Amino acid sequence: MPSYIASPFRPPAQLLVVGSPAYVWGAYNDKTGPTQGIVLQSLSIGTTAELIVKITSGNVPKVGSLITVVGVSASVNFNVVNVAITQVSAANNPDNGVYAIAYTITSTFTPIQADAGQFIVPQPENSETLVSDAKSDRVCMPYNMLLGNINQAITVVVSFPSLPTSIIVYLEQAVQDIDSEYATVATVVTVAGGSVTSGGQILVDPTLGRFFRLRNGDMVGGTNPSIIAKILI
Repeated sequence: MPSYIASPFRPPAQLLVVGSPAYVWGAYNDKTGPTQGIVLQSLSIGTTAELIVKITSGNVPKVGSLITVVGVSASVNFNVVNVAITQVSAANNPDNGVYAIAYTITSTFTPIQADAGQFIVPQPENSETLVSDAKSDRVCMPYNMLLGNINQAITVVVSFPSLPTSIIVYLEQAVQDIDSEYATVATVVTVAGGSVTSGGQILVDPTLGRFFRLRNGDMVGGTNPSIIAKILI
């Protein structure tokens, strides 16, 4: 998602929808289902497993996505739950939906062989580069709705696929979408010494503002630090 734009020439704010998270840093593709398919062959050397698979639905998975495998017979070590994919490559040219997928397992050795089984890779959340002293795009609380105005509790979740050494992320609110009007109402998460020391998920109830955004404090260190942040009513 883009950072906050102060100019009046900006897109409208995201309207919060009950039960649907709005991403202000990062994104999530909720229009496409998980990647699923069958296992054709298996091979492992040491702690690296490689499966030749046939994708039957969904997109080609990306490195870093989490794969779950069941039913592979060469070794029980192939059958994993939510393990990060380390490599994806097309096994055939032209592409016919057959791919080689590698991931880390408990050490074993099996020669390449015909195999069976199933796999699934859920759609991942996509992070974006963490920027120091930055303001996120804003979201708008539903209004002119009786139920929406009685209880405006919101949940804010922030995570860091790659952590900085230190940073604090704040939740801000405003009645009108004016940059200078936003005021801090809560600290969402604190990172110190390269780890999350408090927060990560907070509930603010009630909230009286109409517009909400996140603000990153000064950031220190880290290797390509990244962030995912979402707001839910």
